[in-house]
Amino acid sequence: MIRKLSTWLFAVMMVAFFASSASAQFENQKNYAGVHIGLSGVGSTLTLGADYERGITNPGEVGPGIIGIGGLLDYYHWSENELGFGGSWTYIDIGVSGMYHFVLDNKKWDPFLGLVLGYEIATWSWSGGSGLSSPTAGGFTLGGSAGIRYFLSDSWALQARVGFGFYIFAVGVDYKF
Repeated sequence: MIRKLSTWLFAVMMVAFFASSASAQFENQKNYAGVHIGLSGVGSTLTLGADYERGITNPGEVGPGIIGIGGLLDYYHWSENELGFGGSWTYIDIGVSGMYHFVLDNKKWDPFLGLVLGYEIATWSWSGGSGLSSPTAGGFTLGGSAGIRYFLSDSWALQARVGFGFYIFAVGVDYKF
């Protein structure tokens, strides 16, 4: 599944790369939706996710930038096995985000900083006949990120983020509509 998603993400990025020239930047009343692949902070495994954001202010209303609100959904899974005993862990993170986008003269770049308030669902499955149950846990989590979009066209952008709480590093593609 990860290989298929990676291939799909690469194909979308290549199509977007060869699209028309860009003069876009984050804007009020526009929607941004995309997919990303990253590195989780748990077990150093890959995370697959989706994100959505909408601009809600104009430059000058709250400082020189633009505020966007949205949401994130991330999924990651990994397994361990030592001497026939081990288990697998699955995490699903759902969150709402608030991002501050810095307005630049170069409209192809969209740097941003923000916070994410989320809920994490974690499940464990044990193997090896240990007799242990497979618990589920959950709880609220606070995350933050710093990122940048690079617009390849008026509608398509590449995205990179570093952060804590949801992922350590993520790259993806966004569509503006």
